[in-house]
Amino acid sequence: MSPAARGFVPRSLLRLVLVAFTLVLLPLILLVIQNGRSLERVILSAQAGIESAVVDTRRATDMSDLALEMERAIRRYAVLESPEIRLSYLRLLERYRLELEQLLMSIDGGELGTSLQHQLLYLVDLAQASSDEIRDRVVIFNAFSSTTLALDELTRSQIDERIQQERAHVILIRQQLWLWSAALGGASLLLALLFTYLIIRPVRQLEKRILNLGAGDAPETKPIRGPAELVELGDKLQWLHLRLRELEAQKLQFLRHLSHELKTPLASLREGADLLLECVTGPLTEEQEEICELLVLNSFRLQELIEQLLDYNRIQQVQVYEEPVVVGPLLEQSLAAHRLTIENKNLQVSVALSDERPLADSHRLKLVLDNLISNAVNYADVDGVLQIRSQLHGPAAEYVLTVANTGQPIPEQDKDRIFEPFVQGNQVRKGVLKGSGIGLSIAREAALSMGGRLVLDTKITTLVCFELSLPNYNDKGISHE
Repeated sequence: MSPAARGFVPRSLLRLVLVAFTLVLLPLILLVIQNGRSLERVILSAQAGIESAVVDTRRATDMSDLALEMERAIRRYAVLESPEIRLSYLRLLERYRLELEQLLMSIDGGELGTSLQHQLLYLVDLAQASSDEIRDRVVIFNAFSSTTLALDELTRSQIDERIQQERAHVILIRQQLWLWSAALGGASLLLALLFTYLIIRPVRQLEKRILNLGAGDAPETKPIRGPAELVELGDKLQWLHLRLRELEAQKLQFLRHLSHELKTPLASLREGADLLLECVTGPLTEEQEEICELLVLNSFRLQELIEQLLDYNRIQQVQVYEEPVVVGPLLEQSLAAHRLTIENKNLQVSVALSDERPLADSHRLKLVLDNLISNAVNYADVDGVLQIRSQLHGPAAEYVLTVANTGQPIPEQDKDRIFEPFVQGNQVRKGVLKGSGIGLSIAREAALSMGGRLVLDTKITTLVCFELSLPNYNDKGISHE
């Protein structure tokens, strides 16, 4: 955004919203005012046109009637020679003259108006003539009446023309109103889009930073441009990201030191328990042997927890080395490590591996297999089934390995949390050692670090099945993506 534009945008979110509403409504208010004025002009013009048309039509009709009355009056005067009739004739003549003048002010009478004005002079002289002269000259009213009728027709014709002009004017006003509406409505829309962009853009930036914060990615260094409240919130998110990174580093450092510090006394504890159990210091009673067995058993459990903590710490720090890996030998090692538990629970192990090789880190893949098999063996039913399958699946031809076992289904409330660190479900673990709740979390982190994923397959209802997906390695050494 340019410095001029940044100076225009209010720095406060409240002010920005108020300015946005004001500027968006301003064209609409102008549109209402303009439409009101245009409609008022149309109404006044139409009202004036109607009044003028009515008045002019009435005058033209009155003039025709006056011409007829004038003719009758002058004919009666020629017979009776009454001064009152003569005076009545002159009054009618004066009324006609006034009506003619008013009519000619509203319409273009042209030659008809001029002719009638000249004829009025002859009609005024006619009132001064004798009875015989009046009888001889009264035929002038024929031409006078014809001219008056022609003027009436001309008036009506011009009134029709004015009505057509008024109709055209109304159409023009309507077009102008549409243009004003389109222009001002478009301006309101553009302003609304502009201010929406000014508000949404920093919100989108904040949303992106929150997603990066949740995913653990590096924060963006690009500053947030927008209202002061959103800029301040972006700075707080930046601080929170840095703080979480510090806490994560402190957590990993704590786990690393704790794991190493616990290994030394654990080694002494195991060595002492083994010596006691081997009766190096002398024979033991049954109760003493039972106590020694508990010591050895719990030392194994403590060693397993420490190794899991080390594995969790190693996944966070050690660089991934991807290569085509043959899964069979790694799987055999994992099964061999749990051979005693498998034999004690009389599990039927079924293995069917394809010839494809996934693109993975051998150490991390071994870690995933150890945790999946340990989880399956310890939670499987006695005399149950342990199935391990691999195949290529999906349009990307991923290498998919599934580890399934018979056992109690995972409850719905636990399905979304079983991959969280140090979280155990409500199921009862059937193995010798109690779990730590970190195995599946380590397996999932290892899978993600190799570009794969580890999920619980909910489509299979008869078995508890975990699905590991990894990029496949083809003959040319290129992964299918």
